[in-house]
Amino acid sequence: TATSPLWSDREYMQPDFKPNRNGPGPFEGAPVTKWLIIINIAIFILQMLNTPTGTRIIAFAREAGFNIADGIHGLQLWRLLTFQFLHGDLGHVFLNCFGLFIFGRHVEKWMTSRTYLLYYLLCGIAGGLFYTLLFYTPGILSNALPTTPMVGASAGIFGILAAFYLIAPEARILLFFVIPIKMKTFAALYFIIEVLIVLFNWYNAGGSAGHLGGALFGLLALKWAPLRKSIVKLSRIGSQTSPAKSRKSTRDATIIREKTKPSSQPSPLEISKEVDRILDKISEEGMQSLTPSEKKTLEQARKNQ
Repeated sequence: TATSPLWSDREYMQPDFKPNRNGPGPFEGAPVTKWLIIINIAIFILQMLNTPTGTRIIAFAREAGFNIADGIHGLQLWRLLTFQFLHGDLGHVFLNCFGLFIFGRHVEKWMTSRTYLLYYLLCGIAGGLFYTLLFYTPGILSNALPTTPMVGASAGIFGILAAFYLIAPEARILLFFVIPIKMKTFAALYFIIEVLIVLFNWYNAGGSAGHLGGALFGLLALKWAPLRKSIVKLSRIGSQTSPAKSRKSTRDATIIREKTKPSSQPSPLEISKEVDRILDKISEEGMQSLTPSEKKTLEQARKNQ
């Protein structure tokens, strides 16, 4: 009878053994998430190198952070974008990058990289605009000044959390790295806490206003079909590799049927309609409702984006 080899004879015990490290990395299929983390860290390092000890991000916040005085009154609307890449301290940038790493990778793989990037930035912009709306609401954010700066990627990340909640509400995460909790429970608790912070003007109420804005826009973008489809279409601008391919993808369905031979392969228009149908189903019933065939279709469309 065959016997198991001695430990010393096993492959991994040989001096020339090299483990296979060609498996998928943590950012496989999520290049945008990887670069968002890199950019946030790099900019934070620049902040630390170019500001005097103790002032931290003050100089950067004045030039690129979002505030009512410059961003709205001064019409420097570009601040709604740049403030998303600035952070207040090491803990701030670490938590945001950690959130991107944990949740962003999965959302990007579900959305496609182009759509994910646009969605993330729009959620950040929505966070700044929602903060502005609440700033002008009587009795809300009463301690905030027109020059109070807003910085951080949190608004965009809360949009990612909203998307993850819709994709996998039953997924379990570790609260405080210890307590297992369902994503839908975590999202509900976090939302209630953020609302209370804003209503009672507790510490960092302005930041919580931005968080709520990002999350609310994210939910709206994924649940309201016209907005979701608009974001997808905007993200596809410039994605065609050649004029011929562009012309092919925009043909009318009738012309396609008339000019092509019958084939078992679906047309680009049919694939696009099927992807839209699957996205509608996810919005209504969650990612867990998809069949293996629908998941395969969605993944193939993501690769072809």
